Amino acid sequence: MSNSNITVLKFGGTSVKSIGRIQHVGEIIQGRCKSGKVLVVVSAMGDTTDYLIKLAKQASDSPDAREMDQLLAVGEQISITLLTMSLHRMGIKARSLTAAQVGIFTENVHNKARIVDVKSDSLMNALKTNDVLVVAGFQGITENGDVTTLGRGGSDTTAVALAAAVNAICCDIYTDVDGIYTADPNVITGASLLNQISHEEVLEMSRMGAQVIHPRAVELARQYKVPLRVRNTFKPDHGGTLIDGGDNMEIYRTVSGVAIDRDQASVAILNVPDKPGIAGTIMQTLAAQNIVIDMIMQAFHPTMGKNSITFTVHQSDLDQTIAALNQIKSELGASEVLSDPDIAKVSLIGAGLAGQPGVAAKVFNTLGKNSINIKMIATSEMKLTCVVSQADTEKAAQLIHDAFELKAVVQNERAYTDIRESEKIYQAIHELEALTRKYIDGVIETRDAAAAHASF
Repeated sequence: MSNSNITVLKFGGTSVKSIGRIQHVGEIIQGRCKSGKVLVVVSAMGDTTDYLIKLAKQASDSPDAREMDQLLAVGEQISITLLTMSLHRMGIKARSLTAAQVGIFTENVHNKARIVDVKSDSLMNALKTNDVLVVAGFQGITENGDVTTLGRGGSDTTAVALAAAVNAICCDIYTDVDGIYTADPNVITGASLLNQISHEEVLEMSRMGAQVIHPRAVELARQYKVPLRVRNTFKPDHGGTLIDGGDNMEIYRTVSGVAIDRDQASVAILNVPDKPGIAGTIMQTLAAQNIVIDMIMQAFHPTMGKNSITFTVHQSDLDQTIAALNQIKSELGASEVLSDPDIAKVSLIGAGLAGQPGVAAKVFNTLGKNSINIKMIATSEMKLTCVVSQADTEKAAQLIHDAFELKAVVQNERAYTDIRESEKIYQAIHELEALTRKYIDGVIETRDAAAAHASF
């Protein structure tokens, strides 16, 4: 069986929150079955994962990581079976599969594992006798047979990994919004939908707090060239946002959006000796506990000959980070470990930021004129991030969004898209005229010319 007709669809928790919504998802799948085989990846229903976490914390003050994964994987198994039952009722040949049954192998890490291999043979064999396979997202299995989970948003990663494994023609991520916006439309006034965006820009947005799609999923899509779209479950005819390689994106858009990440805290280890190896020891200690850090800043105190190293971590890793640093504080000769949980990141993102003078000045002046203090700063080719207090987060994001006139930028993008579509039409007209001339000259048969006209 050729795998060129396989489509992958992923539906998030809000899309399968109830039986009614599951049936609606089934109707979308039914429509997609008309053009080929379909792989469906689903998340747990609604708030199921949060409910299971709450139960675990009632059972234990410190739940074992392995047992947590065993528990959380149940959520997706409920979703896949209910959706498959609904598809059977619609007369569709479908089968549900867990990650273990598919062969989605991960590294031996619990709660935030990464996929290392997908055994596509089992998928291809099951597709021979089924039109639809419904696969549990968010979960995997180790070589030793232990269940793992991929962390928040992991179902996106599952979907793209499966699309890459079977060489799918596309991977559509269905959620409860129309696509990717210049900012969170629930927070920022004037946020606009982007018709198209590059992998690199979406990666930065995702890493900086935008929660439309998981960054690991985008990484896999870019690496394996999986066509990826973000679409609205409740507007199935809407085209959503296409995520592609970004060719010519910089021609019409310098800035793509503003992202907010409230799930942040800063940690500082003070007065460590100014000598080689200190920073490496700190980072290795945290890496050994799978703590992800960001925005590292080192300040040298010349009168003391000491450094202070400050960085940001996720709120959920704050207590573990403080405990780990306190364990090595004496060994390093540091004086103190301090933390600030009252922070958030506000990031300006765009493929055209590199080499653009005045971007940082505009951001800093905009915030300064409105009495918003910047606690930390980080820059790269595609982003400029400011750490501000939680209370200033939304105001800072709105001011930056307005300062760079992102609503107007999106309108320009649409105009450019219209120009490109016009060029395609003109090209088609030229091709049709050429075919007509060939017909008049007797180069092609009447039926060939008629077929060409019908196709146009």
